[in-house]
Amino acid sequence: LLSETLCSLTLEAEAGDKVTIWCQHDLTETGYIYWFKHTCDSVPLLIGCKQFLKSAPSQSCYFFSESERIVMSVHDKNTSLTITAVNVSDTGLYYCSYMEKNRITFSDSVYLRMKGLNKTLSKITDRANGSDSPAVSFMLTVGLGSVIVNVILLGVLIIILKHKGHEASKNE
Repeated sequence: LLSETLCSLTLEAEAGDKVTIWCQHDLTETGYIYWFKHTCDSVPLLIGCKQFLKSAPSQSCYFFSESERIVMSVHDKNTSLTITAVNVSDTGLYYCSYMEKNRITFSDSVYLRMKGLNKTLSKITDRANGSDSPAVSFMLTVGLGSVIVNVILLGVLIIILKHKGHEASKNE
């Protein structure tokens, strides 16, 4: 199940500023929380990942290397992404998502741009103003769908290997 909410917030920063973006989550059990950055000329980029634990502090995702300049924090019902020394390359659309059981939820997004920057990123600006972005939805659906298919195939392979091992031990 995939859900998406379009954004309504634009955040302007000056070069060198420290910016914190917040996102709410509804996790009640162990699950993963992700932060993404999206620009008009690329697919969404994973920039933060933590495993939410119900009764312990969140842990870093084993498959993701954290940045020193972009720091993610997870709290009881929200998560934050802090970018220190903001620069032009940080311009883009930021949003979080979280996965609990088999449900993936995407948050409202925030468009971060530099003050005084004349360059217009029309595709992102249109999205930030509430227009539909089928390309983003398609890429997220395909990407996350392929992850789910791979997990299912891995599970089936493990079951087959265990079954063959069980049959081999019966024959001995």
